[in-house]
Amino acid sequence: MQIIEDVANVLHLSKEKLEIESIRTFLEKELRNIEAEIYKIGSKHGIKSIFELDEKLKSGEIREEDMMDDFMELDYLETRRDDMLKAMEKIKWQTSLS
Repeated sequence: MQIIEDVANVLHLSKEKLEIESIRTFLEKELRNIEAEIYKIGSKHGIKSIFELDEKLKSGEIREEDMMDDFMELDYLETRRDDMLKAMEKIKWQTSLS
């Protein structure tokens, strides 16, 4: 992409360095947003993970109809967080080769 090359030149960086730093920044921002959403759901139900939410459901502390949307959202967010962490690990690995 020409824009990446142009910005890299203006900033006196290699195109590769700019790409990697841009990806890292994107992943960090997304991870913070995901963790904030997980925290919000966790605070609502007094839990830290989907497993704790599942335990509260099984023990009868909360009813399924009161938490099903949050359960599905939390499951999605935790999976997304895992994906972000894997991607960040790839960036970390890539930068260690440079």
